Amino acid sequence: MKGDLLITLYTLALMGAHRKPILISTTKLAERLGVSQQTASRRLLDLEKNGMIRRELSPRGSLIYITEKGMKALRDLYEGLAMIFEAKKELKGILTLKGKVFTGLGEGAYYVTIPYYYKQFSRILGGPPYPGTLNLRLEDEESLANRKFLDSMPGIYIPGFSDERRSYGGVKCFKVLINGEEGLLLLIERTHYPPNVIEIISKKKLREALSLKDGDLVTVKVLL
Repeated sequence: MKGDLLITLYTLALMGAHRKPILISTTKLAERLGVSQQTASRRLLDLEKNGMIRRELSPRGSLIYITEKGMKALRDLYEGLAMIFEAKKELKGILTLKGKVFTGLGEGAYYVTIPYYYKQFSRILGGPPYPGTLNLRLEDEESLANRKFLDSMPGIYIPGFSDERRSYGGVKCFKVLINGEEGLLLLIERTHYPPNVIEIISKKKLREALSLKDGDLVTVKVLL
């Protein structure tokens, strides 16, 4: 949902439309939102078309009630904000990701062996990285939400660069622990993987160090 519609839905909820139908004119709503009357009217129409509100028109304004679909959108917003503001407190600086091992495309290994990145990874890890990555596919909802949360965290950023052949994207890194083994989770800007895939490097070959094979479930502790 667009941000302006979500703000409008939130404003209606503050006015009590999540509990019972409220009567409000588009002029009054526009004042609450700080927008024009035409904009407020258009937002109500869009919310109605998307099934977020039910609306009955009257000479005095609109009788508006937030539907269950609209409440779900507000609950999703609440949960996202709660994750941002409470995650560190609840998790004591540790974010947990669970994923299954799979054989990747070799993309991460390629990045690791590029001298520019190799030098940066060595500095962060405190030693040369193994030229390969441990690839995990996240499946449960909590892990997927936590992975999305990392997008809003600064991490350790390695900027991209260019050489005579091409330009390379940046990489955001997070220190992690996997069964006591230290590593780096890499969020590569230019990647062919979907958001439910994470790549981890270490000074060791993690598959051997942890006796892992494809399909094994691994728990990763991300140190925030």
